[in-house]
Amino acid sequence: MTMLIALAGYAQPTPVKLDSIHQFSWDMTLMNWKHNTRDLYTYDNGGNKETNLLRLNLSGSVWENFYQFNKAYNGNYDLTESILQNWNGTMWVNGSRDTYTYNPMNLVATFTYAIYATDNWLTFNQNLYTYDTLGNLIEDLSKALDFTFMTLVNDQRKTYDYTLMQKNSEIVENWYVPTNMWDKDEKTDYTYNANGDVRLEEISAWQTVSMVWSAPYRQYIITYNTNDQVEEVLEQLFGSGMWNNSTRILNTYTDGKLTKITSQEWNSGTTMWDNSTRQLRTFDMDGNEIELIYETWDTPTMSWQGFLRQVKFWSPEEVLGNDNPNKDRNIRIYPNPTSQSVNIKSNRTIQKIQVFDLLGKQVLKTGSTNRLGVENLRSGIYVLKLTADEEVFTKKLVIENKK
Repeated sequence: MTMLIALAGYAQPTPVKLDSIHQFSWDMTLMNWKHNTRDLYTYDNGGNKETNLLRLNLSGSVWENFYQFNKAYNGNYDLTESILQNWNGTMWVNGSRDTYTYNPMNLVATFTYAIYATDNWLTFNQNLYTYDTLGNLIEDLSKALDFTFMTLVNDQRKTYDYTLMQKNSEIVENWYVPTNMWDKDEKTDYTYNANGDVRLEEISAWQTVSMVWSAPYRQYIITYNTNDQVEEVLEQLFGSGMWNNSTRILNTYTDGKLTKITSQEWNSGTTMWDNSTRQLRTFDMDGNEIELIYETWDTPTMSWQGFLRQVKFWSPEEVLGNDNPNKDRNIRIYPNPTSQSVNIKSNRTIQKIQVFDLLGKQVLKTGSTNRLGVENLRSGIYVLKLTADEEVFTKKLVIENKK
């Protein structure tokens, strides 16, 4: 559960991190939820980015390893690598790997998916992303592995057109090997309301004979509530000279939180909407999702039947600052912020000083000293931990840009 702390005369939510997700399936025999899997999140050295996600399956009364993701980040705390490993009963075995690179604007430049085969990583897919000067994505080029030549070749391309930050259209093209050219496939045009929200998406197909885009054959009509939140997404298909209902999604909000998502399908025989699936979401008082239930509509009983339930547990983050302000009031670090060095003043005997970044990675360590050089650290926020008189004290340390 999340906790509240008093700040400036009113309650503020404590920063939290996702600790675990427990998953249940509906047991028709027991007519109750059956606990069968759980995901455990690990944050190295108190960082705020998960470095390991472990999936466990329940076998009888024993929780057994199933798979895990090991994650790595760059200095900007962006995900750079996520490796999936499967448990073979005795050890972890590499399965697949996602890697990311970033451009100078700190936007994803490449995404690469590889699988582990014969003791090597074999790249299966790669996406190359291009942006305009405003940071809008203007091209997503997908390459796939050619098993004949074992090289990456063009597969699909998406291009986007904007007016300032507002996307006007998206075009999907597929690579055609015989001509070594891109063949147009689909185009989506976007129309906006007065608040700048997408209210209409129209999808057209490329006509290879006439070499023009067809009239839209599918459209999504999006409506919003008074809080500018998506209330309904209506899909329609064009046929027999008119637009015909297909599916729709209805969103329900409670205190601004999306608490119910209902999917329905149009029944042309009854000219009514038939329920299909539903999601029920529950939040704690701090706005953290603590339960998610998936249900399907059972027509014979005219009722919702649950099939999957997730319960999420959150743990308070390590707060940057003092665990107990009173016990370390005689420990002072200055200047803070700094760009070159920091002075440490204490009436205690310091045995060890450590500096961690926000991922929990130790970036600096030294023994007893009254002056700590930080000129080699990049600008940002760090946690300085001091071990003094067998106690540990934490301080927030801010590194400024070097002049």
